[in-house]
Amino acid sequence: MVSDRRTAAYSLIASGTLAAVASIGLAARFGWPEILDAPAAEVLPAFAEIAGTVQTLFLMQMASSLVLVPGVIALHLLLARSRGTDAALLTVTAFGVLAPVIQTLGWIRWPLVVPGLADRYLDPSASPASTEATAATYELINAYAGGALGEHLGWLLQGVWAVGLALLAWRAADVAPAWLRRTLAVLAVAWTVTLIPAGWLADDTLTTIGTTTYSVWYLALLVLGVTLLRSRSGEPTPAEPDAHLVAR
Repeated sequence: MVSDRRTAAYSLIASGTLAAVASIGLAARFGWPEILDAPAAEVLPAFAEIAGTVQTLFLMQMASSLVLVPGVIALHLLLARSRGTDAALLTVTAFGVLAPVIQTLGWIRWPLVVPGLADRYLDPSASPASTEATAATYELINAYAGGALGEHLGWLLQGVWAVGLALLAWRAADVAPAWLRRTLAVLAVAWTVTLIPAGWLADDTLTTIGTTTYSVWYLALLVLGVTLLRSRSGEPTPAEPDAHLVAR
């Protein structure tokens, strides 16, 4: 139990910290996430100017997703001890493990694929037809790996995990204090609503709300990690004695 608690704690703290630093850095230096909707003629030159920084920050985003996996599994084990393992818990955990893998397929395009496209796009010896083809390639990859997988499916799966985790942990007093469990539930629902594919990255208001709520959700996970780490023991909170026993 203590080991599971510490695994969950370190995983959540690492994931939340990496996501926060990477998101702030990308927003300040690269205009993320708005730049995801920009054409190749704007994105590729902007990327080339600070390629190393952008690659590093997206690698941090990828790491923030992957490092969450052991935390998802550890939280599954903690909740299983509180409520038992059932189909609901197994399903929620499956979403939680699958989501980071799908997100990684979106993040990885920036450190691995986009640098080559930027070099080709800005190559002064390239023909106009070659430059146009490079731009079309970027926009296709961005739409599929980014829009379809990363920003749609990946976040939607993690949103389902977030809501499921919040609901399953609602009464799990041994996992987190009541105020934090309720905060996680509200944030999870608010974030998932903004991830509806019809609106995500297509509506400026939803994009802003979704990005902001996503950042706060990861901060809440970080707080949950700190709470788990500061727990004196890994044991569940003792049940209150029955009233008739107290009377005796």
